[in-house]
Amino acid sequence: MDALMNQGWPAAHSTELDGWLVRHNAGVTLRANSVLPASAPFDLDRALEYVENLYVAHDIRPSFQVGPAAQPGDLDEYLAARGYELRNPTLVMCAEVADVLAKLSEPLATVNISTAPDDDWMDFWWAVDGRGGSAAQAAARQILNRSRALYAVIPSGSPIQAIGRLALVDGWAGLYCLAVDPGHRRRGLAQTVIHGLLQRATTLGVTRVWLQVVESNTPARALYDRLGFQTASRYHYRVLP
Repeated sequence: MDALMNQGWPAAHSTELDGWLVRHNAGVTLRANSVLPASAPFDLDRALEYVENLYVAHDIRPSFQVGPAAQPGDLDEYLAARGYELRNPTLVMCAEVADVLAKLSEPLATVNISTAPDDDWMDFWWAVDGRGGSAAQAAARQILNRSRALYAVIPSGSPIQAIGRLALVDGWAGLYCLAVDPGHRRRGLAQTVIHGLLQRATTLGVTRVWLQVVESNTPARALYDRLGFQTASRYHYRVLP
């Protein structure tokens, strides 16, 4: 799952460091600016020193994405003792696309699907869920454009009511950037976006879908539970303040 998620949200720069993947992308999103510790480095202290110096040089807080596969096995405790703070406990949930489509209600609106985010899509996403100014938005757009994906919008013109992104990786799809205008929430538009994206994905041979949801987001988790998603993994970040 770590490899799929990394391909679905790729950083501009990824450096392999003795089994760790050190990612940085102008500080935009923790996913793209954290270490993915896939295997244990030979010299842990030296690897940590390298990571911290690299991130500080790029004006980024040193961060690690820590899940069940993180190495070494006691990395989380080691980072905590070093002063790294725990952030954003997150669940990774998976399902069969066919099962999710069977549980979704009939679409409430027409979903326009494209293979790249246009300016209206980007502006809407950034207004609802973005962090930072125009430079950060441009860096985020570069992340999106580095991997194959589908982009959904309701309606096709302005004003936009809802959007979503579906990364396409090796027969899998990853659901990202699901956002609904606050004035149009609780109307089933999120489910309509998911339906449109997954329906199109089936024509491309996609059979399985994953998503990441912050553990404390109870409403979103309730929706995904109803759609048949099951927790396959979890992770959190350790960030040096």
